[in-house]
Amino acid sequence: MEAAVEITTEVKNVPALRFPEFNGEWKEVRLEDICDTFKSGESITSKDIADSGEYPVYGGNGLRGYTTKYTHDGFYTLIGRQGALCGNINRVYGKSYISEHAIAVSTNNSSDTEWLAQKLDYMNLNRLSESSAQPGLAVNKLLRLKLKVPVLHEQQKIASFLSAVDEKIKQLSKKKELLKKYKKGVMQQLFSQQIRFKDDRGNAFPEWEEKKLVEVLSEHKGRNTDLAIEEVFSVAKEKGVVNQIEHLGRSYASNDISNYKVVYPDDVIYTKSPTSDFPYGIIKQNKLDRIGVVSVLYAVFKPVNRNIGLLLDYYFSSWVNTYNYLNPLVQKGAKNTMNINNSDFLNGRRISLPSSLEEQEKIANFLTSIDSKINHTSKQLEQAQQFKKGLLQQLFV
Repeated sequence: MEAAVEITTEVKNVPALRFPEFNGEWKEVRLEDICDTFKSGESITSKDIADSGEYPVYGGNGLRGYTTKYTHDGFYTLIGRQGALCGNINRVYGKSYISEHAIAVSTNNSSDTEWLAQKLDYMNLNRLSESSAQPGLAVNKLLRLKLKVPVLHEQQKIASFLSAVDEKIKQLSKKKELLKKYKKGVMQQLFSQQIRFKDDRGNAFPEWEEKKLVEVLSEHKGRNTDLAIEEVFSVAKEKGVVNQIEHLGRSYASNDISNYKVVYPDDVIYTKSPTSDFPYGIIKQNKLDRIGVVSVLYAVFKPVNRNIGLLLDYYFSSWVNTYNYLNPLVQKGAKNTMNINNSDFLNGRRISLPSSLEEQEKIANFLTSIDSKINHTSKQLEQAQQFKKGLLQQLFV
């Protein structure tokens, strides 16, 4: 990956960051001036799209499936043109069927298709969608768009550089997904006892025991009456217990949080509010090393030990396990409120848990180590994405 160097100039229409062999202003053109192809794809019905086949079918959000014929052959940038996918940028290579939900774009000899894909993505075309019940992008309107363009060789250098960054982001995304898939598979085998740890002497641990939550959790009823605790927590499906402002961007807490429930490190929280994939709420352990408070709508419990709380967090990270446990207990009220008292929550069906403290710790440490790898990869991915965002701001005019 070649480095771009920053230059100081007062000349108009040049980027803040540039490869050293280039100089001079970028010229302003209309999008139609640099495109060889700029046209919506062709209609195709769902019955003509299969899970496998000879040619891939692409729409506004990427791959839709496969079919027996193709409409395009080569490298094209795709622009999503309808609904929530307006302005979404994808790429296709080789023979493919491009549907009417996407605009197929290729450049003429004066420009580079990959450079244009990066530029259009940076321009956030969604902002140009027509205001209506079904937002859309008009081809003729897009063709009249003005943009600043460097010479072809500079376009190619920029495209190659950004493609290398994209490849790094792609690799980190794939690594993260593989780790998450591995963790999910391992958890299924651990909780079904297909995989068992042995003690440090190589002996088998005792059999697991069927437990009700009331046997391993006790309800916390402490309130923030003296307002000694200022930090308000939220509970998120992926991140678990987090600072509310960091998670949501601002505070949604009441002006008076004296009645909020106190949450200590290792406590288990049940949200009692629906979220995607979890229609009866989510159950998470506070893995933060600090005390906070949560809304009175949440239920807070102290586990018999940290590792049991952690194992419950992992067990209920599965939407299937959470659904099967809560479905017999919850009655949905108006506005999707969860009608379930804390006693019923604690006295649901029995869950199989390791009886040995040593085995509990081994499982918890093993799964925590996988989480550490996922979190490390997530941070690397976020840094790479922020790096690219900064590059785009400086490499384009």
